[in-house]
Amino acid sequence: MSYHQKRFSLFFFIPIMFLSLIFILLLTAHSQNIPGDFFPGGVYDLQIPSPANFLGITVGDRPLSYEEILRYFQELDRISEKTKLIEFGKTYEGRSLHYLIVSAEANIQKLEEIRSTLSLLADPRYFPSGSKPDDMIASTPAVAWMMYGIHGDELSGPDAAVQLAYQLVAGEDSVTQRIRRELVVCIHPMENPDGRQHFLAQLEQWKGRINSYDYQSIQHTGVWPSGRGNHYHFDLNRDWFSLVNPESQARVKEILSWHPQLIVDAHEMGPMDTHLFSPAREPINPHIPKELIEWSNTFARDQAKALDKFGWSYYTKEWLEDWYPGYGSSWPMLISSVGILYEQAGVEGTSIKRRDGSILSYPEAVQHQFISSMANLNTAAKNRQTMLKEFYLLRQKSISVKGNLSRKTFYILPGDNHSRIQRLIHTLQLQGIEVERTLTNATVSNLHSYWHRSVISKTVPQGTFVVRSNQPLGALINSILEFDPRMKSEFLHEERLQLLKEKETKIYDVTAWSLPLAYALEIYWSPTDPPLKTEKVAFVFDKRIHHPVTPATFGYIFDYSDDSAIQTLVKLLENDYRVRSSRKNFKIQSREFKKGSLLIRVNENSQGLHSALQKIVDSTGTTIYSVQTALAESGPDLGGNEFILLEKPRLAILNGPEVSTTNFSALRYLLDQEMQIRHSILLSSYITNFDLRKYNVFILPSCWGGAETYRRVFQKPDLEKLKNWVEAGGTLIALENAAAFLADSASHFLQTKLFHQSFKDSDLYRKFLKNVNQRQQVKIDSLEIWEGQRTTRDTTTIKALSREQIAWLQKQDELNRLFSPIGAILRIVLDEDHWVSYGIGKEIPVLINSSQAYLAMDPVVVPAGFSDASNLRLSGLLWPEARNRWANTAYLTVERIGKGQVILIAGDPFFRAYFHGSGRLLINCILLAPGMGTSPPVPW
Repeated sequence: MSYHQKRFSLFFFIPIMFLSLIFILLLTAHSQNIPGDFFPGGVYDLQIPSPANFLGITVGDRPLSYEEILRYFQELDRISEKTKLIEFGKTYEGRSLHYLIVSAEANIQKLEEIRSTLSLLADPRYFPSGSKPDDMIASTPAVAWMMYGIHGDELSGPDAAVQLAYQLVAGEDSVTQRIRRELVVCIHPMENPDGRQHFLAQLEQWKGRINSYDYQSIQHTGVWPSGRGNHYHFDLNRDWFSLVNPESQARVKEILSWHPQLIVDAHEMGPMDTHLFSPAREPINPHIPKELIEWSNTFARDQAKALDKFGWSYYTKEWLEDWYPGYGSSWPMLISSVGILYEQAGVEGTSIKRRDGSILSYPEAVQHQFISSMANLNTAAKNRQTMLKEFYLLRQKSISVKGNLSRKTFYILPGDNHSRIQRLIHTLQLQGIEVERTLTNATVSNLHSYWHRSVISKTVPQGTFVVRSNQPLGALINSILEFDPRMKSEFLHEERLQLLKEKETKIYDVTAWSLPLAYALEIYWSPTDPPLKTEKVAFVFDKRIHHPVTPATFGYIFDYSDDSAIQTLVKLLENDYRVRSSRKNFKIQSREFKKGSLLIRVNENSQGLHSALQKIVDSTGTTIYSVQTALAESGPDLGGNEFILLEKPRLAILNGPEVSTTNFSALRYLLDQEMQIRHSILLSSYITNFDLRKYNVFILPSCWGGAETYRRVFQKPDLEKLKNWVEAGGTLIALENAAAFLADSASHFLQTKLFHQSFKDSDLYRKFLKNVNQRQQVKIDSLEIWEGQRTTRDTTTIKALSREQIAWLQKQDELNRLFSPIGAILRIVLDEDHWVSYGIGKEIPVLINSSQAYLAMDPVVVPAGFSDASNLRLSGLLWPEARNRWANTAYLTVERIGKGQVILIAGDPFFRAYFHGSGRLLINCILLAPGMGTSPPVPW
């Protein structure tokens, strides 16, 4: 054969061979080995497009957007019989929440049957007669719920979720096949899509052609508030049992419908760290079953082996605790699931230079999350039957009379605030907790109250709500409803030594959280479970009750005790109706009203008042009473001066990088969602340019870093401008660290003082408080008043302290501040005659997470003060040093300056938007203060 013939033959034969080979491979080889960094040696189904093939972006090249992740999940759902995509809720900004179910085809085809079987294992009370749990467990897959990106600025988790979805759908290796066969995996890729999109937009804005390895650069940090939280900047990883946000409500409902055995919560932490995962160290919530703690250790051992194959650094415990039940890793343990947390060093989508000189890249961060996820799923798959059996036994123990050693029955008594009771019941039912209601009066013994140490017997009236902990979610019930959980003595010893030696706490979050105290309702618990005639309460608390408003000749009255009155008052003021607040109790038309009740006089308002009221009532559910006369049967007449005309709040709040997002998120949510009141948000960097005369209420939220932070915001001219605004009639409200800034002696603003700056006058403050308390203990001796010759003389003496004594007190206080309350709930005593207490009562629980205590005396008014030392602590850790320091100090002060006033609040009254009891104090300061506490201009 000639050279040209050979060349022609080769030219023809080689392409034919190449095409034939491809054809044979397509026919005979369904799978191929695809090299990659994420899962070395992985074998994949070629019919399933990888993220790179479908999106044109290799996972880890850059953070994927919400739309890209959703499109890829939709494609997997369209193309594969191993998947099912579920939409289950929406965010504040309208983005849909999704999760992708991945399992073997046979499992996908019988998902509802699997879910039904798991429901029976989750609630053994309804187990079919003659059925054996072991038989069900043998043929039922376990469920793993994999969650990523609850903090929007923690980017690697959602991208790892995409890689995990591809691996589980397309993977043909033995590990992946076993996971599909043994498990139903629910991948929730973005718990907080709003926050992620906010943060990605910031990174896009600041990215450059050349990446900066400096983690302090703005292209890594973004700008305040960075996107960590959701639309209102809430930290959704603190919202698991309070369920304030729609993302949390939807997620919890969906998780409970699946009864998962494993729940993974993937996070990021600082870029200089490595990789942390469960188990946690003490303090651990006492209601977390020991069996699940042991499972955490089992999963940790397998996860460590998987990471060791790559030589990666990691650690467990160290700073991770499971005390607070509102995390994505602790809440699952209270519903009998194994909860696991990851914390991966984050690099914000690019690369970071670490202190050791090494470079941590984004693909590495994503891979760490992915490998940990696969390791956990593999452990669950290997232990499927054992985990299902443990899950069943824990639920069975919870309903058992003998097995549930922490058995309690909670009683939520009916009261004046029906709306708040409904809200609490709704929150419990969202978590799958069963609630009953009594049909008759019943006497119950061994009742415990959070107000008193003594045990009492009491007749609980008909309509009392009952929550028994001998139901499948007993551990969750006890954890979120109990009044006062206790930490182990061994941990307290470690904590105290840490404070003294290192000047730092080991406690990661708050030490108290009780829903009964947060809602400030009359609630008791008993260790006994007396026979009560009850009915199950259906899930119907989202319906408004419509109360018809009858026409009135003189006016309309509504009680201020129920939370529904807040929106009603706001709507009236927003529409320029004149509303008055009563300073005293009164009775009219055979009905008694408490001080703070609201009056709308017909002759002070425009025509159409009746129809406007009916429209408002239809939206709020408030009951409004019509009155035909001004003549009261007791108390002040309705036409007199004991009914104070309220001023419409013209409200502004400060915002900016100095402001605490925790405090600001709850405050903004309160104004926008709860009160629905019009307000302006002012950026701190422009404070010099704002015309404050537009507002009559200005709120300074708490800030990061203490009082000195606000000192940088308010330069001397700005502070003078603020003071002039108050003197002209404004109401300035300062929360937590903002209150400390105004009370600081360096601000020269107020007579209220910080505790640690008041030792020169400490004896004076103490004697003044004692004198006031004595004078308020009214004892009338008529003979002494009318006939007596004795004169009253004050014999109190004030001791002047030496410099050495003051220096010693200051040094002692510096030490005592180390033991400041960390999220403890304390008792506040209210002046019931002051408008601050309207609709509340004489005592209220508040959460304190601060080192600042306040002292004040006349002319400063203290309508809300901390109780004495013996009654101060209600829940949480309060060291003796803190108990003595905070006892009898001021929680809320009102100080007149000219025609206006400054209100200081020592804590965050609407903490995480679920402390509705103390939140009422802040609401009163917003709605009542402009009319009740200032001197508004006289209209001409």
